[in-house]
Parts: sequence; C-alpha cells; structure tokens
Amino acid sequence: MKDTYGVIVVGGGPAGLAAGISAAEQGAQSVLILERNDTLGGILNQCIHNGFGLHYFKEEMTGPEYAQRFIEQLPTYPAIEILTGAMVLAISPDRIVYAIHAEHGYMRLAADAIVLAMGCRERTRGAIGIPGARPAGIFTAGAAQLYMNIEGFTVGKRIVILGSGDIGLIMARRLTLEGAKVLGVYEVLPYSSGLTRNIVQCLEDYGIPLHLSHTVTDIRGGKRVEQVVVQQVDEQRKPIPGADQTLDCDTLLLSVGLIPENELSRQAGIEISPRTSGPVVYENMETSVPGIFACGNVAHVHDLVDFVTAESIRAGAAAAKYAYKKPEKVIQVQNGEGIGYTAPQKIRLENVDKSVDIFFRSTAIYKASKIEVKSGDAMIASFKREHLAPGEMEKITLPKSLFERIEKAKDAPLVVSVNSAGRMSGSPVKFRTKRADGMTGLVCIVCPKGCRLQVDENNGFAVTGNDCVRGEEYGKQETSNPTRVITSTVRAAGGAISRMPVKTDKNIPKDKIFEAMASLDELEVKAPFKAGDVVVPNLCGTGANFISTRSV
Repeated sequence: MKDTYGVIVVGGGPAGLAAGISAAEQGAQSVLILERNDTLGGILNQCIHNGFGLHYFKEEMTGPEYAQRFIEQLPTYPAIEILTGAMVLAISPDRIVYAIHAEHGYMRLAADAIVLAMGCRERTRGAIGIPGARPAGIFTAGAAQLYMNIEGFTVGKRIVILGSGDIGLIMARRLTLEGAKVLGVYEVLPYSSGLTRNIVQCLEDYGIPLHLSHTVTDIRGGKRVEQVVVQQVDEQRKPIPGADQTLDCDTLLLSVGLIPENELSRQAGIEISPRTSGPVVYENMETSVPGIFACGNVAHVHDLVDFVTAESIRAGAAAAKYAYKKPEKVIQVQNGEGIGYTAPQKIRLENVDKSVDIFFRSTAIYKASKIEVKSGDAMIASFKREHLAPGEMEKITLPKSLFERIEKAKDAPLVVSVNSAGRMSGSPVKFRTKRADGMTGLVCIVCPKGCRLQVDENNGFAVTGNDCVRGEEYGKQETSNPTRVITSTVRAAGGAISRMPVKTDKNIPKDKIFEAMASLDELEVKAPFKAGDVVVPNLCGTGANFISTRSV
C-alpha cells in the first residue's frame, strides 16, 4: 500500500470498476479502488436476473455476468490496485481519504483526484412512516433479494409488496418462482415507478396484480406479520375513508425508492442537489469540490447499469486528466415543466468535445411529446418522444454545434421541458390486448425502450411498431409460442459463496418455467465452477441448460 495515488475510487461496484479502468486507460499512473465488501461487483452480485448489458455490451446478461466482464479486465491494468474490506470513514475537500482495513488498520490516503462511486440505498419503513405494529417479516426489496440470492433464505410465503420500483417488481417474480404467493403490488402514485418491461415480464407473466393509487395504512401482527391494511388514496395521496382492504400475509416488502449514498459527499463539502439527492455535477461528472468526481447511483439513481458504466467511464477519464482551473463559462441546466431533474446540472463549454448527454426524468406519464431545450427565449433543440414515464430515465444528446448558439445568448440557463398535449391517465394499463380481428397488442421486453407492438396473427404474425429486428422476432415468438430466460441460484459447496447464480442459456417455453425451477430444488454443486459451465443439462427436454453466471 502506498499513501498517495493519482486516482482513488470509492466503491467497487459497476460504477467504481468502470471509473477505475477508464482512469487507467487515460494514463493515470496509480489507481486505487476501495470496496467495503469482501468481493467486487457491488449490488450486481445479488442481481441474478437478466436484462443487463443490452446497451454497453450489445448482449443480454445477468448482474454477476456484467460485473465479471469488468473484474476480468483488472489484471490487464498494472496501475490499478484493489483493496476490498476497506471502509472509508471520511473524505476531505483537499482530497484526503480516511479509511480502515483489517490488515492495514487506519489509513490516510492522498489523491490527485477522487471518484465517488458508493451507489445508493433503499428507503425504509421509517422513511415513509407506515403506522402499525413492528413484527418480523418486513423487508426492503433489496434486503429480501440479498437473503434469497446470496444467503439462500426464503423470506415468506404470502407476500404483499408496497411500491412498484424495479427491485420490487423483480422480487415479485423471484418469489413466485420459488413457490411464494405474491398477493399484489401496491403503489401510492397513479403510475408505476418501474420499467414497463418489468411490469410485463414480472407481474403480467405471473398474474400478479398492480394496484395504483394504493398504500399500506396498517401493519398487524405479534412476532410475525399477520395482516396488512391497504387503502386507496386520492390525488393528494391521502387515504380515502372506506376504501380499505385487509390482507392476510406473513411478509411485507418495501420497494419505495432509492437514495444516493452521500454521507461522504456531504462531509467533503460537496453541493447536493435537492432534486436528485446526489452531488451537483458538471458535464464531466466533477462535483462542486475541485478534483472530486461522482458517478453512477451516487450521482443520481439510474434504471440501467449500462448508463452507469458510460457515465463512470466519463468520470474516470476526467479524474485521470484532472487539472483544476477556474472555468471561463458555466451554463446552468435546469428542469422546466414536466421534468423532475436533470443531470448534469452544469456544463463548462471549454470541456465540451463532441456532445453532452443530459439525463432526466419526467414528472408524469405522457404520450406523444417533445422535449424542448431553451436558453432564455431561444429554442436550442427539440426531441420527439412517443412515451414518457417517471419510472424510466431518459437521455438527450446536445451536439457541440448547438453550444455556439448558446454562447451568443445572454447568461440564461438551459431549461429542459416537456411539451405535450396532456398527461395520460394513471389507471392500470393492460400491456397485452387481443382483438377479435386477430390483432394482438404487446409491449416488447427485449430492451427497456418498450416498443408498443401490433401483431397480425391472420397475416403470418406480421409485426408493426418495432424499432429493431429483435422486436419483430419477439412479437412473433410471444404470440405463437411465448418463451423466457429463467434465472435462479443453487447451493454451492466448498466455494467462497453459498449460492451460485444460474440461468438458462436459451429461452424456454413459459409453460415449462415452474418445472424447470423444480429441477433446482434439491440440487447442490461442488466448487470450483466457472461462469458458463453447465449445471443442469437439457431442462425438461427443451434443449436449454442451466449454466453458472458467476465463477465460484
């Protein structure tokens, strides 16, 4: 261990790994990645489901597989040093990191630049103030995911889920596949806060109802949860008298939002955005404290790890090249009508190379809309969107040529707004419809874009509404013989982890899913196993295999 590094990265999850590798690629002579857990990969290790990598790697993979791709690259960068089991206690504005470690003890580490990549945490019962008793059986969705996918424990048999965040939707499917009964998902907002593709493949696939404008108003039980009371709410999210229902259950999962993990950021004196709860950042992800950068979910909560990776590569590269100078021109980026937040919040013109990506979320559900970017009264750019939802992060790209117009304007901020004919109803939507004339409406789940497809079963399953060939293939398959990739875990003996994540190496028919899951019930494998090794061959005669998605 040295006591001075070119770049120190705090966090060894997807953001930290990408930032560290990017810093080394851009010439940083020494990079230290500090991770508080004993293994790298962060939250991806427990995200055994598929859906990762579609943008960055152009293929679909599970969380452990995605993390493994970056972990395998580390030995090729001699500048990178890894220290797991290291807890960072504080960071000073002059870029000193204070940490503790079982072997190295108390450490004082200096850096030319620091990248914050601590991720986010879940809101708990206390954060949303649910009244009632305090029995066992109340979990955040992420905690339940950890217990099931890493520790191998079942959290309950009759489940109610409050909140429609993506982790809650994914756990609804996971619990169902493991034999639990999910009574429903209840969301206080008039729209889902998760991705549409997850509503389709996690709820609709298994007949799990989604109740919008509902919340939990009471928890009952002694040692264990016995009942919860769910109640419809009005437009002000206040419970409607008489619109309540009592559900017998033994478990309540909370999927009520994520918060950037920013205690260290505040200690360092970094300006925090009230909109994102993360640091205010420039176009290169530098915070208000010179030489300290932030990326991934510690900056703002992302839907997709692919976007975390792209953002973290930018942060790592900027940290490697860091040389502070007072910016000559700073443009503020602000959210206007229909926009909840934007990131970055500041752009330095001298740092703009080819373009700047601006991420944002809408505040309501909109159909056909325009995303307008204005500087004062001048319209700088306009982008069409067929669908907007608060649960789906959006991105627009402003090319460098547009900033020439901005420079000529007065010192007005860039304002990003939604121009739409109106909001959509927040009532539950059926994403699969079938008409008497043989036309079937579907939402494509191949990627998070969620194209609305129409399939004509009387015309050779002709598909319209798709943006890519994969969407056409999905539409035809879904209407003729629906299939899915299945992910789970098996007991692992003699390895560093007790549960090894697995997935089917190809889609299997939906009517074979529970039979395939049963093949794992009593299975135990012995380490070592490599990612990609066959665990169960020829599942239920489908020709698909269960394969390992993590080396053990």
